[in-house]
Amino acid sequence: MRKEIIFTGFGGQGIILMGVIMARMMEHFPDLQVAQAQSYGPASRGGACRTDVVISDRQINYPKSSRPDLMVFMSEEALKRLLSEADQERTLIVYDDTLIKSIPAPYTKTFAVPATEQAEKEFKNRMVANIFMLGAVIEPINPGSFDVLRQVVASSVPKKFEELNMKALEAGYEYYRTHKPQ
Repeated sequence: MRKEIIFTGFGGQGIILMGVIMARMMEHFPDLQVAQAQSYGPASRGGACRTDVVISDRQINYPKSSRPDLMVFMSEEALKRLLSEADQERTLIVYDDTLIKSIPAPYTKTFAVPATEQAEKEFKNRMVANIFMLGAVIEPINPGSFDVLRQVVASSVPKKFEELNMKALEAGYEYYRTHKPQ
């Protein structure tokens, strides 16, 4: 088993944190290996940002995604730059439809998640859109591991924002449960 995930958007959205949390979560599964790599443009806020997470039951020799199973897009610019890395029929494309209007044909496996809209509307803080998105994608990444993800998120965010992040995580997970792609 090998699963490759790419989280991408712009600096300031917590894209790198998403990858770090996912990698830390996978450490709780001793039969799996995990590698996480990140890259971002010269501007820390607003520039292109990406993190790759590779999960495998064998040794990982290359820490970046070459055939992503799942790609999470949190900006239109990231979509334009990286969508071509997706397999048109196999890769699940998850996107923040608050910031991205649609995924062009011929990509057939898509899942729209209003992460930024929900963060602003429900929590009055768009800074938790990334955590909402993590809750919405955990089942396709590692089914049945939400409780572990909850523990890792709680230990990865500042204590004064822990409650807010936990609510966003749970709301994202509930969004997936009620809207999951078929």
